[in-house]
Amino acid sequence: MKISLLLVNTLLVATLSGCFGTDPAVENFSDYQQRLANVLDTEPLPLHDAVVIALPRKRELALPVEDVRMGLLDAYELRECGLFQLVADRNSILGKVQDAFRQLDYEVKLLSTLERCLDLIEDPTLTVTLKDVQAQKQRQINTVYWNTFTTSEAWRKQLAPSGSAMVSPDAPLPHSDALLAIGAFSKVLHSPPADIDIIAMQEPIEKQRYLGALFYSMDESTRWLNTITQQLERDDGRVICGENRDKTRLNYLRNVFDKFFVGDVQPYLAKINGLYLDVQPALEALNRQLPGTSAFLPYGEAYLGGAHYQDFQQSIKNHVGYWQSLFKRCQLEVGNTLKK
Repeated sequence: MKISLLLVNTLLVATLSGCFGTDPAVENFSDYQQRLANVLDTEPLPLHDAVVIALPRKRELALPVEDVRMGLLDAYELRECGLFQLVADRNSILGKVQDAFRQLDYEVKLLSTLERCLDLIEDPTLTVTLKDVQAQKQRQINTVYWNTFTTSEAWRKQLAPSGSAMVSPDAPLPHSDALLAIGAFSKVLHSPPADIDIIAMQEPIEKQRYLGALFYSMDESTRWLNTITQQLERDDGRVICGENRDKTRLNYLRNVFDKFFVGDVQPYLAKINGLYLDVQPALEALNRQLPGTSAFLPYGEAYLGGAHYQDFQQSIKNHVGYWQSLFKRCQLEVGNTLKK
């Protein structure tokens, strides 16, 4: 009994899609790849290895911060300028168990309060003590900032994907509060204390998952595109141009390009690109000021430094470049649908 080619192709697409679950973005890439294989009468190329870089564990990233002791805290001047109360609150029962965001908030306020006190006090001994404390705390602030970014539960939830699903093609551009909080956090060390609210940043960073999902979607898009481009290059000899061209095959191939790449895949790539560009200034600011560790370097270079974004852009350029060269070789007009 003969089974129609259409039925076989339909079963192949359904089987391949089923291997990847019901992730809409994956289904778009998978469907596009399978349709190309169908037209050129080949098999889909196995997907390249994943390029996602996992966030290192807390214990690999946390940096030590030494306690700084302050004498003469009962001095009247320190009560007047607010330092006594600030330190007392920090040393209370609740203050000793505060989380990373509150610890960073305290350190930023402490530096600001020390500066204010030094402008007000006149006692030479107290001035020497406070200047020494200020110098030590100024040296530590980047480390406290780093520890908040890499070891707090809020930031770790933000930086890690919530699962193995890519950003949905149909979802609206998400998480404006998280985007604002990420941008604000990147400016903490360079903004006047009165202009920042570190505690208010914690909730959107923790609850609105933006970066992890974006990084995962960007990497997976790169993986799919590179695989499909390699498949097209492998099968390029099956596309005959010139006098012996197969007009039916060329027409089908052009239809797959229009419907599945231009119609589905390219808008998704543009969405991922836009999401990254929205947060890129904050990522670059974080990358410049974080002290870093060797364990964090691969993750930091890939996502904060933009190396994987460049890979993503290059995968798009290579894929579009293949189609441009093919249509030029076969003298097909493509209008303005191709974009690098």
